[in-house]
Amino acid sequence: MSDAEPTARERILAAALEEFATRGYEAASTNAIAAKAKVAKGLVFHHFGSKEQLLEVLFEREVNRLIELVFAMEGPMSSDLFERLHQLSMRKIELTRQHPLTSDFILVAITEAPPALKVKLAQRQAQFMKTTWPRVLEGLDASRLAPGVTLMDAVETLTMMSEGLEKQLSALMKARQLSMVEIAAHAWKHFERLRDGLYRKG
Repeated sequence: MSDAEPTARERILAAALEEFATRGYEAASTNAIAAKAKVAKGLVFHHFGSKEQLLEVLFEREVNRLIELVFAMEGPMSSDLFERLHQLSMRKIELTRQHPLTSDFILVAITEAPPALKVKLAQRQAQFMKTTWPRVLEGLDASRLAPGVTLMDAVETLTMMSEGLEKQLSALMKARQLSMVEIAAHAWKHFERLRDGLYRKG
């Protein structure tokens, strides 16, 4: 039994993902999206109202999809804070490799969206983080942290570092300058340096 054919709405979203990711927000054309989706242009606006709303809906879908894919990847998550965040970073980088259009689209959305929409997307990102943190922190062992360093303190510092590191390493991977094994080893060196500063001595 074959899978059901994608609906017009699903085809529009798939076409919009490619159009925004490859051409950027300003250059993206609703005419091209409609043509790729094989629908009348009016149907694009019937489903999404405007180009801005289409980007917003697609952003919501793609970020949610990536979050679920990160947690669905095989392998147990370490109870050690640094190993856990290293694992999550590697999963995100691997998903960037597997889903380049989604990765490029999210970057376009947060950097090129109109100002008012940028604010809304930033707010949604904050909400995503708030709802995702319990899953990130579940089962973590905070007993090795240095006196005065809370789990949330350490996570905040590590998150800021890992986000910048993920962007740098994803760019290197796209340029085929590093393999995933090399990326994982390079990233772990940074996590080790921070671990030595945030964990109690001895």
